[in-house]
Amino acid sequence: MRPSFYEYILRYVNHDANDPISRLANRIHSDQSFPKKSESFDEVSTYLESSPEYSKLLVIFDDTWQSYQFDNF
Repeated sequence: MRPSFYEYILRYVNHDANDPISRLANRIHSDQSFPKKSESFDEVSTYLESSPEYSKLLVIFDDTWQSYQFDNF
């Protein structure tokens, strides 16, 4: 069974790191409203685009989504 995007991104949470994917993962991890069960690009993308907290992380999201899509779980 495929994990949600939230479950996938949690593997990159590292509060001591400052690389782009860790910054995205850390932000998502601390976001109580993030759609945690979603596997939908449109749903997650729309959520991130509507939140100013993610404005500088959208390009990172696009790259990470591609990895999520093609990762063999």
